[in-house]
Amino acid sequence: MKLSAKGVLVIALVLSLATAGLIYKYLQEATQKAPKDGVAVVVAKVDIPPKTKITAEMVSETKVPAEYVQPGAVHELTAAVGAIARDRILAGEQIAERRLVIQGKSAGFTGIIPPDKRAVTIAVTEVTGVAGFVKPGDYVDVVATFDQNTVGDNVSQIILQNVLVLAANRDAEAGAADGAKDKKDAVKTATVTLAVTPDEVAQLALAEDKGKVRLALRPYMPSAQVTLVNAVTPKDIVGAHTSPVQNVQSGETAPTPARPAPPAGQQPDDGGKGIQLIRGTKVETIPIQ
Repeated sequence: MKLSAKGVLVIALVLSLATAGLIYKYLQEATQKAPKDGVAVVVAKVDIPPKTKITAEMVSETKVPAEYVQPGAVHELTAAVGAIARDRILAGEQIAERRLVIQGKSAGFTGIIPPDKRAVTIAVTEVTGVAGFVKPGDYVDVVATFDQNTVGDNVSQIILQNVLVLAANRDAEAGAADGAKDKKDAVKTATVTLAVTPDEVAQLALAEDKGKVRLALRPYMPSAQVTLVNAVTPKDIVGAHTSPVQNVQSGETAPTPARPAPPAGQQPDDGGKGIQLIRGTKVETIPIQ
């Protein structure tokens, strides 16, 4: 059977439409059946510094294979936004709940203590506590002063440097992220809680028990720099100094002032009893009967 050109064209058109339909159906089914690989997790879009309140611009939601999901990873943006980062979170890193202070689900005060530190509280006054300007999250140096009855001389020394402040009074680090609520608190600070190493715990406790402790507030930007300093005594400030009073108290005899010489032509006073009468350049002694 011989087909005309018109018939061949019709058959070719029908076959083309059928092929196109089959391809479309195949792609649609393949798309619907494609496995939704991965588990939704929240990752950081930028580096998030410690003690920073996380905003929506800092995080995003993505999917990763199940075997790469970090333990305790946050799966929803709403769980991360508004929380406070305990430590630095790098861009692209999955955010885990243990690294966040989540409102209403906080681990308490112990959750803000660094893993290798211990929390120790010391008493301060308006003077020794830097007038109440020390706030949670700040870094301080600790100065200890001892008197001569304790160490043989009056001495002052910076015993700890770059120490993290966890709390001022009972205002902890996480609760102070938005700043002090009342400026009057600046003069009411009675205690400061510091994060120190186990070795530093004993040093701080002994310094507070046997001497006086004072805090020195470090600059706002964190710095791990440690400055080598020497102990200071009063002699280092004013230099060596010995007074005549100290010599007398130590048993030494104070020098006797010299008696003035008599005027020319006059005999020196023999120490007899009498009254000295001075007339111009003459000195007469009138005996007492």
